Amino acid sequence: MFISSNHRLAPVALAAVMVFLLCGVHRLAHAKNPEDVFRGQIITSAKRIPTSSKSKAAYIATLRKLKTTRFQEDREKKQWKVHFAAFFRSPLNDLEVTIKIYDISTGKQHLLTAFEQYMDKRGARSVTSQMTLEREHFGVNKNLMMVMENRGRILAAGRFAIVGQGEKFSGQVDFTEEETKQPDE
Repeated sequence: MFISSNHRLAPVALAAVMVFLLCGVHRLAHAKNPEDVFRGQIITSAKRIPTSSKSKAAYIATLRKLKTTRFQEDREKKQWKVHFAAFFRSPLNDLEVTIKIYDISTGKQHLLTAFEQYMDKRGARSVTSQMTLEREHFGVNKNLMMVMENRGRILAAGRFAIVGQGEKFSGQVDFTEEETKQPDE
């Protein structure tokens, strides 16, 4: 009896499709943790970021909804309040991370500030906090990169912009009488 090669391949192809689908379902099951979904990222928000939710999927959806990359200046206080959640690439075997903020507006990294953030316990996979950036120190209309490090190892990074009303210049220059006098030759 002659069997077509298509009939012999059908069970093999079906088995391959089943294995592929099961691997995909397995990956989705593991990707449901916020630490896995946002691994290595810093999520920034203009609103406070909650530390828990009714489910992992709801928490992930909340983070995606709250994510902000452009922050408008509080004109009265001349500052920006940035809430953030950082998700580390791997569990932290320490109690301290260094947060560095770089100005990347010109295409080069220029370190603006660095400060320490302390953890509650070892093995942390994420941290949620907030910071206030003052116009006097950071300027206005800047693209910034926030990096979390531990002993020189980058745990997470994210980018955002601080925007506001820049200084206005009239273009008019006023010279004093002394400045207008030409020195004698």
